[in-house]
Amino acid sequence: MRISGLIITLSVLVTVAISGCLSGDDKPPADLLEPRENSEADIKISVTYLPDITDATAFEIKVTAHKDYDDDFKKNSYLRDSSGKTYQPLSYEGEGGHHASGTLRFPKIESKRFELVIKDVAGVKERIFKW
Repeated sequence: MRISGLIITLSVLVTVAISGCLSGDDKPPADLLEPRENSEADIKISVTYLPDITDATAFEIKVTAHKDYDDDFKKNSYLRDSSGKTYQPLSYEGEGGHHASGTLRFPKIESKRFELVIKDVAGVKERIFKW
């Protein structure tokens, strides 16, 4: 009788612990918030996913270059979800310079895994940033 009571108690504790880990507080995992970087052809691009924007899937883009850099990422970027479907940007709002930066917005997607692809920057065919 004692052993079955102990087993039931342990089962309840394990269930509570697992459900607590799964429910969380609706914050994205830390890894999702970490910037992704690519440094090729003397241009460094750092991309950070912005999960708090509710009406779009959005990214902050920062560019570090040895010369003034000005590019409209709306023209050379796309988003690819885990099923392979691609999405074109809705907008890019930013400014150029040695340290160019801006926000790139796409339609809201539900996929938990996705890639931002930026094409043809400084002779680099594709820079892929994965989440």
